[in-house]
Amino acid sequence: MGLFRRATTPSEERSTISLGRYAHLWTDSLSAYSPVPVSTSTALTHAASSACIDTLASSVSALPLDAVRQSGAQRIPVMPSPSIIREPSPLVDQDVWLYQLMFALLTDGNAFGEILGFSANGLPTSIELVDSDEVLNRRIVDGIPTVTVKNVDRQLWPFGDLWHLPGRFVRPGSPFADSPVQRARSTIGAAVAARDFGSRFFGDGGHPGGLIRSDQELTQEQAQGIKRSFLNAVRGNREPMVVGSGLSFEPLMVDPNDSQFIDLMRFTTEEACRFWRVPPSMVYAATSGQSVTYANVSQADLAYLKHSLEGHLVRIEKALTRLLPRPQFARFNRAAFLRSDTDGRFAAYQTALRNGWMSVNEVRALEDEAPIETGDQYLWPPYRAFPVSGDDPDDSPDDSPDIIPEAPNA
Repeated sequence: MGLFRRATTPSEERSTISLGRYAHLWTDSLSAYSPVPVSTSTALTHAASSACIDTLASSVSALPLDAVRQSGAQRIPVMPSPSIIREPSPLVDQDVWLYQLMFALLTDGNAFGEILGFSANGLPTSIELVDSDEVLNRRIVDGIPTVTVKNVDRQLWPFGDLWHLPGRFVRPGSPFADSPVQRARSTIGAAVAARDFGSRFFGDGGHPGGLIRSDQELTQEQAQGIKRSFLNAVRGNREPMVVGSGLSFEPLMVDPNDSQFIDLMRFTTEEACRFWRVPPSMVYAATSGQSVTYANVSQADLAYLKHSLEGHLVRIEKALTRLLPRPQFARFNRAAFLRSDTDGRFAAYQTALRNGWMSVNEVRALEDEAPIETGDQYLWPPYRAFPVSGDDPDDSPDDSPDIIPEAPNA
């Protein structure tokens, strides 16, 4: 729509920054050798890469996303939620839209979307994501990021009606991000080549099973006849084989230690996890010398949230916040990701109740339980109203109140 585009005069020289200046964004990542061509489709056939992409995208899409408003020290949910948050696409639900968004960021490195509508103040109200492979010729024209979609030049929002969100690998001097798939092309290519070699090795017999020697010169017809006789003798039965005069059979065996493609595939799995920053256990892969374990699930989930997801969450939050009127902003509910540990969750509730910053009904609401009468009261001022394991009732002060005091009106 060009709502914020600077006015130009005919005398101004048109300045175009083509891909040539930013060619290093793609050529550097393509310079690494790969035994097979690598694309997004290729990456999705590599089990570890596909699992990393799906794990990250599924994790983000499962988190609740809301619009909140800052009021003093409080963050108040915006009700009803803006359409760009509640229903960003007319075709798919919010969680599917977030999955598509993450998929684009984790493969191409950039997400693009058609802005289908604007509010009265010029902010997008609906965005339909497009296939990043269709967005070509990414460049800067007159200081405005411009791309080509289906042979039509398009300007990125807020100068045009094509929305753009770059991923993690954004180099200085460009608004566009590197492709994670192309950064990992050597690892993915080696993994796919090793997998295909293994399939041929075990499938179509890429390695001969034995050698029949003769001390006489054989014609092509004689060699083929001996081979057919040998195969007819050994196929489907375990009877002993008899060879004629001048013939001997030598089995050819492969030393498993000489065939290291299994170790290579294990290594490429670990490499893929490093590229996408996903713990190997999250994709059911054991690292070298270790096994998959489920000990300390809470700490593992917290580390995954902090080191793997947080960067993506912050970038998406900031991008969506720019589409909301001030003082509204978008926020993921990260606590929902850590709710799977029942013991840890209940311990946190108990601490919150004791210290007077949560009520019983607030705890019940988080657990999808109906409120109870008098459940809106807070322990205020906080004190040890709830016994702790190991507490001696006789140690309680004599002047402890017998009735929970009512909380001051909020």
